[in-house]
Amino acid sequence: MAEIAIKVENLGKSYRLGALGSATLKRDFLSMFGKGQNKEEDEREILWALKNVSFDIKKGDAVGIVGKNGAGKSTLLKLLSRTTAPSTGSIKVHGKISSLLEVGTGFHPELTGRENIFLNGAIMGMSKRDIKAQFDEIVEFSGVSRFIDTPVKRYSSGMYVRLAFAVAAHLETEIMIIDEVLAVGDIDFQKKCLGKMKEVTGSKGRTVLFVSHNMSAVKALCNYGLFLEKGTLRTTGSVQKVTEAYTAANKGLIETSELADRTDRSGNKSVILVDYYAEDMVGNRIETVLTGEDITFCFTLRCGPEKARNVDFGLNFYDPEEANMGVLYSSYQSVYFEMEPHQLMQIKCVVPNFPFTIGTYKVGTRIVVNNEESDWLLGGAGFISVENGDFYGTGSTGFTHPYMTNFLGRWIHEVQK
Repeated sequence: MAEIAIKVENLGKSYRLGALGSATLKRDFLSMFGKGQNKEEDEREILWALKNVSFDIKKGDAVGIVGKNGAGKSTLLKLLSRTTAPSTGSIKVHGKISSLLEVGTGFHPELTGRENIFLNGAIMGMSKRDIKAQFDEIVEFSGVSRFIDTPVKRYSSGMYVRLAFAVAAHLETEIMIIDEVLAVGDIDFQKKCLGKMKEVTGSKGRTVLFVSHNMSAVKALCNYGLFLEKGTLRTTGSVQKVTEAYTAANKGLIETSELADRTDRSGNKSVILVDYYAEDMVGNRIETVLTGEDITFCFTLRCGPEKARNVDFGLNFYDPEEANMGVLYSSYQSVYFEMEPHQLMQIKCVVPNFPFTIGTYKVGTRIVVNNEESDWLLGGAGFISVENGDFYGTGSTGFTHPYMTNFLGRWIHEVQK
């Protein structure tokens, strides 16, 4: 039987709503110790971020933790990392833990990158000699060698994450915990991080817990999954089982929620997406398109309180397995937008000769302003269904299998003598 790395039993974390300092000193004192109010009032003021959560994680497992924002994922990681204490239940951890929960976690802003590497290693119980042995590899992986002797308070969020991940991945611990914070890095660095996590679970047998809204990344890295919903554990098991359950639940959310009210999003919200629909070429709203037909994807953006320049809009499509079928950013065609404070703007993307075969595709969006993520709807903006059509204009439907892509080619032939 495989050795247990983490054992969680009846874990719960509660918070008292409201803040101290909003009443008299006597009432604050009583509130701190749960006195001075009846049981019914007390229950109304308690929020359970996690409740009655139990699971085992085996040594060497790569575990994907999925769920909507507010489901309790980050709270769970903080409890496992021992940065906060549980209200109920128990956690048994066998091995040292390195964690990357949010930008700047574990770093002292006044210290340089070099000093923070040694500080983190010392906190994890490593000797100075052991840290030195890993130092050059950490710096090379992070790509911040030029700034390694600069105080980290001057680092960008991307530099922070690069160095923090490099430290967590290279210092010798048995368990590595990574939150969605990796989304701050660029695409190439995210791929590099996923590759490193595969390496440490495969060849080194380390246990990895990985929180992400990217189901493709979760399925590529993990063999086991936990699906949290409203603070409780909804599904556990193989990563395929868990991601399918999450995708089905998420589809229901997308279909019933107004985009502007959705909370499953990341970014600084300087510009956000508030509406999406698709049109045919005469302006009728549609939910289904034929392969080979022209289609227009329509999006409404809302600017925040400050003017937004260099707005880059990204559009992509996912199959039911969360595989990315295609992506297009306006910047790829040197198209950027500019928005005034509180302005609404509609952006349309005309896609001629739509290439996908039969199936229902999730429409993903991402807004980048001045090279910083502004709004990424983690569950997608909506869906478009595709039925077989005359893609080639010859009466042939081309591929009839679901979730394939047709493409046009120019055929040349000549007889060889």
